[in-house]
Amino acid sequence: MSETKKIAIYGLGNMGYVVAQRIAAHFPVKVFDLNADRAAEAQAEFQAQVISTPTDAADCSTVVLSLPNPAVSSSVVTELAQILAPGSTIIETSTVNPDDVRHCEKILAPHGINIIDASLLAGVSQMANGSATLLLGGDAETIAANKPVLDAMAQAQIHFGPTGSGAAAKVINNAVAHAVMVVVSEAGSMATAAGISCTKLVDLLSDERMGLHRPLTHRYAERIVQGDFEGGMPLDAARKDSVLALELAQKLGVPLFAIQGSHTAYDIAAASGYGREDYAAVSKIWEDWNKPVYTALGSEGQQRLDISEDRSLVELSR
Repeated sequence: MSETKKIAIYGLGNMGYVVAQRIAAHFPVKVFDLNADRAAEAQAEFQAQVISTPTDAADCSTVVLSLPNPAVSSSVVTELAQILAPGSTIIETSTVNPDDVRHCEKILAPHGINIIDASLLAGVSQMANGSATLLLGGDAETIAANKPVLDAMAQAQIHFGPTGSGAAAKVINNAVAHAVMVVVSEAGSMATAAGISCTKLVDLLSDERMGLHRPLTHRYAERIVQGDFEGGMPLDAARKDSVLALELAQKLGVPLFAIQGSHTAYDIAAASGYGREDYAAVSKIWEDWNKPVYTALGSEGQQRLDISEDRSLVELSR
């Protein structure tokens, strides 16, 4: 165990407690939670020092936040800004939006305190067994200086870019997961109504060549990111398949929400003249909607946005 750094953990919910456990295996830790019993449990289990007053955290070089919402994080950061020494770092692991992290950065900057967003891509069990992934945003030097603490939480780490980008990556990842949950629920309902084995459907969709994987690993990573829409399955053919799916669902009496909504995007793309291009060209309708923004920014602003977006999208697709 290192004696050179003291780490404070604010928030001992289901995830925060496990984060504290992992850090305590490598560093002396101090903990704070509104639930005094939870803090006492940490004290008994891994010799954590309980933070009773704000100044108890003053000698900590790093503070890890695992809090329920952005407002609580902002309140804690505002308090810590008056206490921590210049050069200290706050690691925000709470699920928040990028602007929330940047708001905290503005609070801390006048005091010479750094912040990293280290969004946790994991369930509690994954965090406990060390298989979690950290999605990082922030200054590379600050991340490097705090690598021992980050490594204590999880070895798998992806640095997405500046402050807030790790938080953005997690929100996007979760949005995809929740949307896919609706899609596979609809698919399973259609399979059940059609008399198809749901177990075999899972096997089919799990194949890396099939419906869940190929849109990401081929059409997104290889076509959209590269801007390659030549050849391949035409968008008109994909739209036709979508029509067949809607017709089947209607015949089976299965209501669709996500699949029905996605069909609208293919209608718009076809009406925009992308019907003969590979069906990854459905992505162009978002580019078309963004053109007024690029025009207002001018060519320099457009180039800046393009570079930023490409970096995030490529990293997220890996």
